[in-house]
Amino acid sequence: MKKILYVATVCMFVFSCRKEGEKTSSTMNVITDTTLVKNVLLKLEDSSGIGILKIYSNQYKVSGKIKIKPPCYFLKRDGKALSFSYPDAAVDETIIMQGKNGVQGIIFKKDSIIYEDYFPITSPYNIQEGADEIVYQDFAHRFYKNKYK
Repeated sequence: MKKILYVATVCMFVFSCRKEGEKTSSTMNVITDTTLVKNVLLKLEDSSGIGILKIYSNQYKVSGKIKIKPPCYFLKRDGKALSFSYPDAAVDETIIMQGKNGVQGIIFKKDSIIYEDYFPITSPYNIQEGADEIVYQDFAHRFYKNKYK
């Protein structure tokens, strides 16, 4: 009888610890926003105070890193992430993410997804209304100028 109680007690501790460990790992990454651009799923996450952009595609090479601080969101209009194309700068799509400390552009260019520069902003954009297209144009053309100077 003592052995059965001992085994039952040990099993109870093992299962309770496992469930607690699973809870902490799942609460570490909080999804703050998602969008679909060029049939690529983009997911913004907050991983213990660090912004992460997960890109679900193996047809694009990714370069750069996210520099904005969470919570991070895509600038949208009518519930859809705003994106603009600039053929004169050879940019297929430009989208903007906003974080606690500024905004950062993402450029889709041929077979690449490129994290653009980050800019601090003093008054954040309304993420549901987005920004004027001139902001997107600036990210796309800034990349073009920096790349081809």
